[in-house]
Amino acid sequence: MISQNLQETGLMARAQNGTFHPETEADRDEIRSQLQRILLSPAFQNSKRYAAVFKYIVDQTLNGFGDQLKERTIGIEVFNRPPDYDTATDHAVRSAMAEIRKRLAQYYQGEANAELRIDVLPGSYTPQFRRAEEEWAYASPRSAPVPVKPANQPPAGEPARGRAWPRAKWLVPACLVLAACVGAVVVTERTRTPFEDFWNPVFSSHAPVLLCIGNVEGGKRPPDVNPTVSPTLGLRDFHNSASQTVNVHDAFVLAKFAGLLEANGRQFQFASQSDATFADLQRGPTILVGLMNNGWTERLLANLRFTVDQPTPDKVTIRDRNNPANNDWSIDFGMPYLNVTRDYALVLRMVDPKTEQVVVVAAGITLFGTAAAGDFLTNPRELRKLAAIAPPGWQKKNMEIVLSTDVIRGSSGPPRIVAAQFW
Repeated sequence: MISQNLQETGLMARAQNGTFHPETEADRDEIRSQLQRILLSPAFQNSKRYAAVFKYIVDQTLNGFGDQLKERTIGIEVFNRPPDYDTATDHAVRSAMAEIRKRLAQYYQGEANAELRIDVLPGSYTPQFRRAEEEWAYASPRSAPVPVKPANQPPAGEPARGRAWPRAKWLVPACLVLAACVGAVVVTERTRTPFEDFWNPVFSSHAPVLLCIGNVEGGKRPPDVNPTVSPTLGLRDFHNSASQTVNVHDAFVLAKFAGLLEANGRQFQFASQSDATFADLQRGPTILVGLMNNGWTERLLANLRFTVDQPTPDKVTIRDRNNPANNDWSIDFGMPYLNVTRDYALVLRMVDPKTEQVVVVAAGITLFGTAAAGDFLTNPRELRKLAAIAPPGWQKKNMEIVLSTDVIRGSSGPPRIVAAQFW
């Protein structure tokens, strides 16, 4: 009965708004053929600019990167804008998208309704695909149904006490189903752990996660005289070069993140801070390991509340811009390592404004702090500490956290939160 009434009201469709996701190669070929017809039509064939943008967003979606289509990405990839260009003053992408929507409307107005539709909704850069029959199924009926007088209709003037109930019978089970669905969503939201809340922006992405580790080259201030990696470099020198050498404890932390992603079915790839490019960071979420030896971490910290400072060659401090006189979070690299009793680290989860992708950072002043940050981010028990001090709605906020860890004869202890910023 529920299905019957839904069909009668024209709401049966394969997906929301009648759209479908191309799951098979046949679906993708069908969309590519339709894209080609559109690009050869009078609405697009005389404009290489709009055709290039439209083809780019369709191709990216068919390749599985539709959720990564952003104004900045399109500006860089199609309009050859620099990575840090100002989208607030440069409206090239938005103007192109508005023109594409207008030209698509012109195309479909003059073409047969039987064709597959490719639409781009206002405010979105991801195209939607809809077949003609799905669009018709979602729309209201073209003609009003012919009214049929019920056989048991009471005579005129007689009260219609029982007439409304049979028509509304289906409302009861429909409401029960709706209530159950809403209840399931509410229960899921309430029972999700702080660990799942923290990692949800990373796990929900369809793109592979980049695991980027700091290396000796990133820690040189200024760069040393080690030979530059080149095709003619000897194997021994290549093995020992600063770009190929990482701290073993940083590698342990990287392995923890790799295990976490593997356990949650997420694809990932490795890169050192020397090998990673800005384009790599634009493709999906990134996890950065290392502070002073990872240039990508230092780039992120430049405009944040908690940053890193090196007032002397041997001293490194995590600096609070709100309290710049505080020197408590400092380490002297000149002391014997067994005399180190405490270390500090920065943990970060934010959307990088340059790449518009989620970035997670585990960065200690020394290897002890990085190890503590890795434990904090991969241990569900430790992330409960975050939920205890976080403001309401923290799950969807950017955050920067300062951690402290006690160090006993070269081994770091449990991490403690000493400061945090949410925005």
